[in-house]
Amino acid sequence: MEFRAARPSERDAVLDLLALWYDEREFFARYNRNDPAFRDELCLIAEDAGRIVGTVQIFPRRINLQGQAVPMGGIGSVFVREDYRHRGLASELMRLAVRTMEREGFEVSLLFAERLTFYNQFGWREVTRNFSVLSSAASLPASPTVELEVFEPARDLATVARLHRDYSGRFNVTVVRNEADWQGNLAFAGNVPGAGCDEYFVLALEYGATRAYARALRFHGVPMVMEYGYEPGSESAVLTLLRNFAEAASGIETSLRLRGDHRKRALLQGESRAGAASVVVTHTEHDQSLEQALTAAGCAPMHYPDNNYMWRVILPERLGERFAMAPAAASEYAFSIFESSRSLFWTADRF
Repeated sequence: MEFRAARPSERDAVLDLLALWYDEREFFARYNRNDPAFRDELCLIAEDAGRIVGTVQIFPRRINLQGQAVPMGGIGSVFVREDYRHRGLASELMRLAVRTMEREGFEVSLLFAERLTFYNQFGWREVTRNFSVLSSAASLPASPTVELEVFEPARDLATVARLHRDYSGRFNVTVVRNEADWQGNLAFAGNVPGAGCDEYFVLALEYGATRAYARALRFHGVPMVMEYGYEPGSESAVLTLLRNFAEAASGIETSLRLRGDHRKRALLQGESRAGAASVVVTHTEHDQSLEQALTAAGCAPMHYPDNNYMWRVILPERLGERFAMAPAAASEYAFSIFESSRSLFWTADRF
């Protein structure tokens, strides 16, 4: 058994292996094909007699920690063939992943998992973060001066990227995106196993100027607003966007002012009957001003924990240099940031 990085010529073989997981090869191929940070040396494999039987992938990202763009290695696509399980292959792949991230200069690492105790043994620690459930968003007040326009990349990306930078950049743990990162994210953010890759991306315009944006999809059967951003003082524009998504999920004919082709509203309804009440899930706990606006409008967010969120410090010495601390203190400082309710990792940045 050999554990190593995959070669470029083995990309198809790795995808063939991962296709055994969800029975959907294209789900994994979208990341490899569209992620500008994809590198074969970060795709690790277990090979037995010339056959790839296990894999784990490191997804390079940069996250905001106290205003600094810190290299993060996202762990995903951890998979071993069923006939090779319980032989320690996944454990050896995780140890190789840690060594690889150390060598490549990743300072922290994030993964999403159900087998928490398995990943604990390699240094990852579970951190509770909350999703926000909005049960009456379809009744939110709509601003009479706001029009909703469908996002068009060529026309709108520069404006949306600025809003993302200014809004998400205020919060720790958000992913820092350059133009190439944005292009990749637009290509795979809507990726859901068995459901294709699409999203409903909407701008809120007031007197012709973009005040807010939000991105939604149906995520494992639930309407999910996976990212948003807005100008200071434009909470009413966000409430209008959230109402639009809730109405779409319920199949309600809207009275909102829509511009452009909104056929993708249908993505949010799923198979529920028209008019059925529908919740909307997103993240709001980081934003006290927005939560206050939602509560005042009669739609107080209900917080539910995500228990599959795990972090690890890879290079404590490097973090210590960044924050002028001893390595152990820097590690604990990083975890205090990961655990803060003011920190934010958008669903649009999952891997």
